[in-house]
Amino acid sequence: TLITLSSAPITSGGFKSSYDVGDVMYDFTLTDIDGEKYKLSDLLATKRMVMLNFWYTNCSWCVKEFPVMAEAYNEYKDDIEILALDPMNEGADAVKAFQTQNNLPFPMAECPTSWSNVFGIQGYPTSIIIDQYGVICCVESGAITSLRPFISAFEHFTAKNYEQKLCENGIADLVTTVKPTYTMASSEEVA
Repeated sequence: TLITLSSAPITSGGFKSSYDVGDVMYDFTLTDIDGEKYKLSDLLATKRMVMLNFWYTNCSWCVKEFPVMAEAYNEYKDDIEILALDPMNEGADAVKAFQTQNNLPFPMAECPTSWSNVFGIQGYPTSIIIDQYGVICCVESGAITSLRPFISAFEHFTAKNYEQKLCENGIADLVTTVKPTYTMASSEEVA
């Protein structure tokens, strides 16, 4: 499969002024707080999914979400990438201190406020899932504080027999539930 992403900018003044579930994500390059450059098309050449997580350092729900996200990321990091983006202009030193203090394993970067505007972000944290074809498949507003939603999403997007699914209701569209089972002993009678 060949994936070609347009090189149009991701700013509100660029070719694309807003993104929704089902849109192809234009290519972008960002530099994280350690000076490492990440280009979406390069990531999708080696990863099966990229998640953009919009957050900021004083966001209490972001603090609650990150440990769970980090645990899931560590399990799937060979197949996915998470880019944690701070649009609040808090400074690279504040972002680096937050990353170090919380032992977060994925790249973190500052981004222009216009990025969050392009996605229509109303609250933090918000995660945007881009599948291996460069399509925005999920926008999840609000903190995910349990492991199951992350695992369900990562399993879906990294599956060998991946079938594209647009999640209009966020990650809830992907969460698998484990149904309780009950097995009767052979000596039990059904009335």
